[in-house]
Amino acid sequence: MEFNLSFAQLGHLLSGYGNAAAVAVLPLIILAIVLEIVVIQARREHYPWKGSILSATIAGGHLVAQALTNGLIIGVIAAAAYHWRLFTIPISKQNWPLLIVLFLLADLAFYFEHRCSHRIRFMWASHSVHHTVERMVLTAAFRLAWTPLVSGVFLFYLPVVWLGFAPEWVFGMASASLTYQIFIHTELVPRVGWLESIVNTPSAHRVHHASNVEYLDRNFGAVLLIWDHLFGTYQAERPEIASTFGLTHPRTSSNPIVIAYEEFWAMFADAIRSKRLDYIVRAPGWKP
Repeated sequence: MEFNLSFAQLGHLLSGYGNAAAVAVLPLIILAIVLEIVVIQARREHYPWKGSILSATIAGGHLVAQALTNGLIIGVIAAAAYHWRLFTIPISKQNWPLLIVLFLLADLAFYFEHRCSHRIRFMWASHSVHHTVERMVLTAAFRLAWTPLVSGVFLFYLPVVWLGFAPEWVFGMASASLTYQIFIHTELVPRVGWLESIVNTPSAHRVHHASNVEYLDRNFGAVLLIWDHLFGTYQAERPEIASTFGLTHPRTSSNPIVIAYEEFWAMFADAIRSKRLDYIVRAPGWKP
């Protein structure tokens, strides 16, 4: 099986492809969080210290889960997809436009992965962890699932690998995208007008996190919002409708373990009680 990764590259990837780019800009992330805290406190508003500490705790579990599963995801599954690739698409200084193509394909893959994570309950069982935040501050970006392998989100990137882009480039691009998304988890940045026709912004992402009926299941893009405009899922933030963050039902616990697995328990309980697998594969909230 051909897999063009050096041991150093493989070790870098196995340490967590979703975190590699974030580590590279960690000082900038810390600075942004500190500035956000200063601004919120200067406005004499309440900063959600408990929520941020909870997000950091859940992030620790997410990092452990990634460390345990990325060897299988990237070192085996993605390697197999690359072995059976249709073409070999090298990224280099000479053919740098291919990097733009990769960016667009990875961004589109994220859009469909993210949209499915809201419309298929077993995927929502993982992704719902991220939506338990009740204030949009930068630390909310770190509240991520402990079940990356079960959720299957990596499967959406495999077609890009199978097409011919090396896994280190595909998942590296995914890492860079996730890093950008850290900075759109804030209430401090207002709408930026025409830019939201192209790029994901804090305003657009506040809509995505809101549990208001008018805002549900909108704005799934990663870096670009063109996919939401193209597929009819874009919703602008409306000044007359203040966003309510969190799940559509009250969170039952602040225990990280409960938050990480509560939706799985509820999903399987519904399926077993009704003896219907629909509760697993249909949208959250579905009933016969």
